[in-house]
Parts: sequence; structure tokens; C-alpha cells
Amino acid sequence: MAGGSKDSRGKNGSSERDSGNRLLSPFARRLLYWSVGTAGLATLGYYTARDEIEAFDNKEPPQDVRLLEGASYKGLPIVDTPRRVDGEERERLVILGSGWGAVSILKTVDADAYDVTVVSPDNYFIFTPLLPSVTVGTVEFRSVMEAIRRVVKRIGGAYIEAAAVDVDFEKKYVLVEKDGEGRVWVPYDRLVVGVGAQSITHGAKGLEFCHKLKTINDARCMRQHILANFERAALPTTPLEEK
Repeated sequence: MAGGSKDSRGKNGSSERDSGNRLLSPFARRLLYWSVGTAGLATLGYYTARDEIEAFDNKEPPQDVRLLEGASYKGLPIVDTPRRVDGEERERLVILGSGWGAVSILKTVDADAYDVTVVSPDNYFIFTPLLPSVTVGTVEFRSVMEAIRRVVKRIGGAYIEAAAVDVDFEKKYVLVEKDGEGRVWVPYDRLVVGVGAQSITHGAKGLEFCHKLKTINDARCMRQHILANFERAALPTTPLEEK
């Protein structure tokens, strides 16, 4: 008797599921899943973009980097590094780079002891362990990037989008340049060099034909190359041997 009731319930449940599946065609189910997924991604994107906007939309404006009036060194202007409004003297800490070393210091430095200025040609930090996931599409580009201005803002520092090309250790000046648009000196009391290193091949032959995976542009190029290969393989004119 009990077995019969279980069978009847099983048959009823199965029939209900079958009828529910018949109500939604495969296209309708895919459309429903796509709609739910798109709504979720849109919500996530809204809150992420809102956080990025809040990094610039402050009650107090970010530190403004200006030139010292009438001051120059070796014929080039000198940057007036930021000073706090309370007038207390603090050491000028200049950090070169926006990678792991620089960000580690920015997140642990005593903001009350230093006036911090970050100099880097890249205004973002990359979480490099996730770069392989970016290339295959499981993680989006923006998910592995964090704006350096947002990090610097937390300690009331300043940021200069430029590359360091020379250091005068005797006078404690760093010469920075932005894409050939002019050079300026940045004075410092303490200097942190966190610019990273260039990749080397150790003489291995054939590496010039390989993709590198160190920067966000490397991940973008590799991802585009993979997608282009899939699209070319899907063309009816592509020979089977090449596929």
C-alpha cells in the first residue's frame, strides 16, 4: 500500500515536471536564464561602478600636484609635493611604481608620518595571479584591476601618471616624464623604487613566437587571439586539417 502511494507520488511528480518542461520551450528556458544572468551582472556592474565613482566624488578634492613657482633644477621645473593643512612638517615619501611592492607599502604606511606621492605610468594595480583566468574569460579585466588613485586616496596622498627616468640621489630629486610631454623633478626625503623588472628569456630559442602574460594588455591580446582562432575554425572555408 505504502509502495503504491510512493509510486503514485513519484508518477505525479514526474508528470508535473514533464508538464512544466513542456510549458517552456528550450528557447524560452534559455531566454529566461539569459535574462536572470544579465540582471545579475548589471546589478554587480552598477555597484562596482558606483564604488569607482566614489573614489573621486569626495567632500574634499584629491591632492593637487602643482609646480613650485619660480623654482627649477637643471633647467626643469620642480613639483610642489603635497603638504597637510595642519602645517606640520612631514617627510616626503615618493613611491615609484604601482605593483605589488608599491601597493603593499601604501596599505601599511603611516599616513600621519609621511606626505606620499606615487609616480607610475600605470594608474592601476593588477592582481596578477588571476591573469590566466582573464585570458579564458572566467574573470573580467576590471575584476583584477584596482585604481591606484583609490588606494592613494585612503592615505591622503598624491598620484602622478608618469615614468621615472632619472634619480639625483645627492639632491634627492626624481626626474619623471609623461609620454614625451615634458619632464619635471619630484623632490623626496624617502624614496621607494618598486617598478618591477623586465622579463628575460634566459636565451631560450623560440620564445619570441610565444605570448607573454605579465600585464593586462598581454591578457587582452591572448584572449583576442584565442577568440579569433575559434572564429576562424568555425568558418566553412577553413580546411579540416587546419581546424
